Amino acid sequence: MALLLGVLAPPGQVARASDDPCAAGHLATARVSASLRLEHERRTQSKLVSRLTVRVPSAWPHATGLLLGEESAAYRKAMRCLLRGTASQYEWWDEWRSRPPRVTPEKGAVEVRVDTYAWADGTGMTYVGPWDVEIGKDHWRIRLNPADALRRARWTSVVVDPGSAGALTARPRPTGGKGDTGLLWRPARQALPAVDVRVDPAWQRSWATQGDRLRFLGAGTAGELLWEGSLAVLLLLAARRTRRAGGPLTADETAQLATVTRWAWVFLAISVLNTGENLLYRVLAEFSHDDWATLQARHGLAASLVIGWAVMLFGRPRRTVQLAGAVLTVPALVVAVRPDTFGLPAHLFLPEDAPDRAVVALFTAVGCAFGLLLLGTVATGWRLSRAAGLIKDRPPATPGTPGIPRELRLRHAAPALVLAVVVIGLCVGFTRERDWQRASWLSAHGDPAYGTAHLTALRNELTWFADTGKDWWFGYDWILVGLAVLAVLRARAHRPAASAHGPDPTEELWLLLFFPVMVGMGLGWFTGNGALSWLWVFVNLGALWLGLALGRGRAVLDRPLQRSGTPLGKALDEARRHDLLDRARRFREVHAKLRRLDQGQSDDEAHSRRAYERELRGLHHWRTPSGAADRLPADVSVVDAALALGPRTTWWENGCRAAALAGVIGLPVSALMVWSEQLRGEFLTSTLYFGYGFPSLLMGLVYWQVTWAGVGFLLGALWRRLPGRRGPVRSLPITAAFALPTGLDAVGNWITREGQTNLAQCAAAMLLVMTLTGIALDLDTFRGERRYWQSRLGLLLSIYQMRYFSLQMAYLFAQLIAFLTLWQFFTDTGGPPEPGGGATPGGAPGN
Repeated sequence: MALLLGVLAPPGQVARASDDPCAAGHLATARVSASLRLEHERRTQSKLVSRLTVRVPSAWPHATGLLLGEESAAYRKAMRCLLRGTASQYEWWDEWRSRPPRVTPEKGAVEVRVDTYAWADGTGMTYVGPWDVEIGKDHWRIRLNPADALRRARWTSVVVDPGSAGALTARPRPTGGKGDTGLLWRPARQALPAVDVRVDPAWQRSWATQGDRLRFLGAGTAGELLWEGSLAVLLLLAARRTRRAGGPLTADETAQLATVTRWAWVFLAISVLNTGENLLYRVLAEFSHDDWATLQARHGLAASLVIGWAVMLFGRPRRTVQLAGAVLTVPALVVAVRPDTFGLPAHLFLPEDAPDRAVVALFTAVGCAFGLLLLGTVATGWRLSRAAGLIKDRPPATPGTPGIPRELRLRHAAPALVLAVVVIGLCVGFTRERDWQRASWLSAHGDPAYGTAHLTALRNELTWFADTGKDWWFGYDWILVGLAVLAVLRARAHRPAASAHGPDPTEELWLLLFFPVMVGMGLGWFTGNGALSWLWVFVNLGALWLGLALGRGRAVLDRPLQRSGTPLGKALDEARRHDLLDRARRFREVHAKLRRLDQGQSDDEAHSRRAYERELRGLHHWRTPSGAADRLPADVSVVDAALALGPRTTWWENGCRAAALAGVIGLPVSALMVWSEQLRGEFLTSTLYFGYGFPSLLMGLVYWQVTWAGVGFLLGALWRRLPGRRGPVRSLPITAAFALPTGLDAVGNWITREGQTNLAQCAAAMLLVMTLTGIALDLDTFRGERRYWQSRLGLLLSIYQMRYFSLQMAYLFAQLIAFLTLWQFFTDTGGPPEPGGGATPGGAPGN
């Protein structure tokens, strides 16, 4: 039939039909409306939201294709005609779909509504729906530029809403307005209006688009380097002060101070190499015209080897592990030095006709370089974890001899390493594949050009992984810094002259350093730039120092005994802990009997009130360290004194116990935080289309678990120095130290008119975890009585007694309600889909 029509049709008509694969002539009666809305408020980058509605007549040859599934070739061709053009291949990386196009059959027509959006996250041209948005340094220009098939259609309305920025100029003259700031065009003859709007955005949104400009990139890179450099310098200064603090150092202290000093220099060198690399190549691209500026991926492969061996040598693993590192180095080094040997170009980006050996060589080199980086990190982490006491020695062969150190063994590390590289590689491939499918969803998949472009895109991502793999790794190296600080604290806590009643000033200095690394969030990113992020190292330090300074001398153990004035902490030692706990238990029993007497409920063994009061006075008799008779402070009960000591013998043991409790308590909270930060709303887009997918979720969980364990350790280590009689009150100074930098960051976000993301939720989560950890430590202090109670709740009720217990429960329930409310209603889901600089938990600067 088609052949017969071709024979009967005039030659000119046949030529015109073949030149018009979209049959645009049938769309002359289609009715079209388009709108573009710019959303500036509560965002780092402005969001460009487009809506295109087309009512195509049923006579259009491709109308039935719109009713088919999204994977069908006919559907893609019909949508391609309406949204793109007559070509077969399109890759729109800037455009995102908020939902699949809505296709609604109507009488004599099919209505199609397409909702898309893009982000103003860089200068240049951005294409979204039928709109071309040119983002300049000072002004933005918006032009309507639909597919050719819709140019002769009937345009019913066009709306451009520039948002709070307003429009500088608009051509042609709008026929009216829509909403508060929208401009409306209703063409008189329903012809396509040549809409051209210029927008002058607020400086906050304009700066957020200029991160690729040299001065903005330089400022952001300088901020990151100052963050890392400040931390390294503080570690060096703390080590120097510890050596000069006076008194002999033990062999373990000397070794750990040398370790943290060496790690500070290694950390600083790695930071300069990794963070400064992007700025270097940007400068080369700006001022150099040679080929050096195009070799970033190749040099990134070599840089991964350098960083991998830096952490490998610092970790000092067994020779078999180092030999494995050498084996991993050879393929990557050969490809980095002589890529032409395998048919690879100098820049490592594979051409279409690249031989198979080039693909295999690049794949092997990238995997080996990343594997070396992971293996070296594990070696360093193993060494520091063993020094910090997180990896225990094996029991000695004979009693009385030192334990046998546990070494990192290749037979355990190799399978885990291979599995990690394979899983991470597959997850990266999965996200890149989804991103490609998103950008090319309207391309003709049957066209050979599609397969070529698809393969080229995936190969390019493989090449870039040689450089981006180390960037992803560098986002977690702060954990190694925290382990180095923890190792010094452990060495200080186990020296013979260590104080059992709390950390001394030198140890408090290391605890102050521990806070911004392992607890404080990497804040200070405004308009997508980290130029001020380094200040938050000192903001976190100052916040914790202020909390400790305000509570100094107000702790229970600082109260003086009634007669001698000796601080209570000096009159309490571990030898008398058992006696103190017995008195505390008797104290609670007597008070319980007094309460029954007050209620008129007496039993056969009850004494008179006067006898009970006399017994309570006797429980407060105590002796000074010299043995003189004395009394506990008037406003401190024996229960308060027992709770002030904490559940363990030393401040280090209290810290370790609190870290373990906070880690368990914080696990469900971590899951909620990962959900709100990576899986809820548009944050899910980043997880599915960018980065590393599942490994990013896993590391997000690690972020928060390390944060809870770190803040729990601080709470336990400072337990005897913190004011308050009960755990929830003792946790407030550290919680406030976490919240203060968060509040300052919120003020900065308010000035730059950005969203607050999850800042309020983070502060509420910290308060909740710290409150529960404080309660758990109080409960653990009287763990010896657990056998006498049917439940922990009953023991807790006895410890806090009725008036305190009801207040604590009301306080806790109020926190739960506040946290859930913030999680449900105030979680900001308007952030850009592509991850960039910003707040990150666990003390890491945004990368």
